[in-house]
Amino acid sequence: MSKLYTKENIEAFIFTSNKKDFLKESITSILNQTIGDISITVIDIASSDGTGDLVYQMSKEYPNIKYYWHGDSENQVEAFKKAIELTQSEYVLMFHSEDVLHPSYLEYAISAINKFPNTSIVSTHYQGWSNPTNDNWQDASKRFDYCPDKKTFANYLYRMQRFAFSPTVYKTQNLRDHIFDMEYYGQFGGIGDKPFAANTMQENDGAIIFRSRKLLRYRTYVGRHDVGPSYSEIIAFNHFFKQYMYDSVYSIFMYNLINFKQLRNAYFWGHDFTMSLEEFIEQAINEDAGCIWTRLCIIPYLGVIFRETAHILRKFFKTQYKRVFNLSI
Repeated sequence: MSKLYTKENIEAFIFTSNKKDFLKESITSILNQTIGDISITVIDIASSDGTGDLVYQMSKEYPNIKYYWHGDSENQVEAFKKAIELTQSEYVLMFHSEDVLHPSYLEYAISAINKFPNTSIVSTHYQGWSNPTNDNWQDASKRFDYCPDKKTFANYLYRMQRFAFSPTVYKTQNLRDHIFDMEYYGQFGGIGDKPFAANTMQENDGAIIFRSRKLLRYRTYVGRHDVGPSYSEIIAFNHFFKQYMYDSVYSIFMYNLINFKQLRNAYFWGHDFTMSLEEFIEQAINEDAGCIWTRLCIIPYLGVIFRETAHILRKFFKTQYKRVFNLSI
């Protein structure tokens, strides 16, 4: 019989750096979790805005709140590694201080893990908010997508699903086993979250992604992720996922349907228009970050036919994950 996970098997770390004005709402959202009190540790990365004082005042009322000072603002990965060293639970939430979590999220996460015990990753879709608070939460759907293994999850991520890095719950041992190579993840820049999440998984681990956008209020503001990926980061991202999608006929077919859209979206997000879109995609294909169908999509006049065909086919052919409609809590 599989182990039944409870609130005792999960804890939360909140990473912050000079975000005192946002932090209280973030902490409160975890204090309000319906699963009950869990350990919360704030990892303060060299803040100079009184963050420590805020956490200290809150910890007097809530003894499950802890505080850790990390003074090196240039090495945030070390702060992440310290959190992994400090955690004592089997699952750990690595949360951002800008965002606010639905009260039922961790209860949903634990229930889904109990349904699929091989799960090593839990995350959710999200909704952008300019000023998220803990007011007026609505019931959120329990529906989620279940990827039974690492390869399926990589395929899922490449489809540009609204995977949110901020509320991701990890299996702690997987994080401890994972090699944190900053030079390796540096090649992805700001789009390294998806390769990182996939890399923490063992080959037969499962992943759960809740489909409701109500589960995370993701703070949007000027300065947060305004700068899109560079050309080299986009190429590295596509190389990473291509290795998982070129191992079966179906996966190759899916890659061909998705690749043009993925490259086009990344091109406009990056705002580097030194090359035209057609030149950008042609060069990406030449660097093995594209495919045959993508080349057809940039043919003058005829390309629109292949783009529209791919758009239609994407509606009928999906990544081979399992969609779960009923989650008993």
